[in-house]
Amino acid sequence: MIELEQAIALVTGALSPQIDSELVPLAQASGRVTACALKAPLAVPNFVRSAMDGYAVYATDVVRASPEQPRRLTVLGTIYAGDHMSYTPRMGTAVRVMTGAAIPPGYDAVVKQELTDQGQAVVQIYQPIKAGKNLMPIGEDIISGQVVFEPYTYLNGDSVGILASLGYTTVPVLQRLRVGLIATGNELVIPGQPLAPNQIYNSTIYSLAAYIECTGGQVVLQTICQDNPAELMALLTQNKQKADLFITTGGISVGAKDFIPATLTANGGQPLFHFVNLRPGTPIFAANWQHKLILSLSGNPFAAMVNFHLFYWPLLVRFQRNEHFNLKKQTARLVAGKMPATSMRRFVRAKLTGTEVVIDKKGHYASVLHNMIDNNCLIEQIKGKSLQVGDQVTVYSWPD
Repeated sequence: MIELEQAIALVTGALSPQIDSELVPLAQASGRVTACALKAPLAVPNFVRSAMDGYAVYATDVVRASPEQPRRLTVLGTIYAGDHMSYTPRMGTAVRVMTGAAIPPGYDAVVKQELTDQGQAVVQIYQPIKAGKNLMPIGEDIISGQVVFEPYTYLNGDSVGILASLGYTTVPVLQRLRVGLIATGNELVIPGQPLAPNQIYNSTIYSLAAYIECTGGQVVLQTICQDNPAELMALLTQNKQKADLFITTGGISVGAKDFIPATLTANGGQPLFHFVNLRPGTPIFAANWQHKLILSLSGNPFAAMVNFHLFYWPLLVRFQRNEHFNLKKQTARLVAGKMPATSMRRFVRAKLTGTEVVIDKKGHYASVLHNMIDNNCLIEQIKGKSLQVGDQVTVYSWPD
């Protein structure tokens, strides 16, 4: 039995970082990771524009303007955002401009309309202004040629908006982590099929698939395998070219039908570890098989989810080269619930709100999954220690 940190290091070391990329439409780029540096093909803004509704003026024309002695300027016309209009600038004139409108060359400031009489043909200016005031210069936001996103940057909704402002229609991103999910057990049935006596609907791989798909991964196989070594090897062989990682559930403890470790080893697999010092999910197993990483989780639903959260996110960080996907580790104050002392390092389901955390009261059996709905993190419980209200505890939460 090895420690959790050793086990994580072994599996992450067995998964090579992604080097393949693809172009995706801009609208589908959120949640992906850039495959290369993304540069600005133009400046933003790429013309001088007004920061507000007002009048474009020569600052030197209004140096002595005041409410008592306003400066009167001839208004040459009005420019709205998006207009392409040209005026011959000259001293003693102004152009009325709206927010975002292009400033004609020569004018070097915008007087906001509240400091004028808002005249149409002639405007009275009541206050002086400095050159450059209320203008958005070329490149104020982004300079042409600037690296906007470095390689291996996680893109979110704001990132997509920035790329849109630069005219991007497609984005080069790393290809997703392709995951094959195999749930083992003669008792398992796919939802939608009739249940025979003593059978249950498989649920765990649906939870796993949802987490994988909503965080940029791709589920390329999602199936059930009977407790049959030949069937397992057939599934792996048939799908090995389309998966980067296989995750299995069940079949890894010490029972008569816990066949996965022996089966993989007998078929050329190289075990990385079997049994990790944690609860629940102690029997977790990992192996390299034909240059593919196999991560085998507990068959109990909650134990499998603990295994998944502790191992999958570091793997995704490794593969996508970005820490965004990692578990967030923080200290929080336990404000409700308790747990007796544990004989092993343990991870307890809980709900985190800010810097306060609550232990669920509905049960902590490894076979119980339903109360995960109300939980969003795991509390680490140290061997030999109980958890009591008021304790400062270490909490792990997964990415959104």
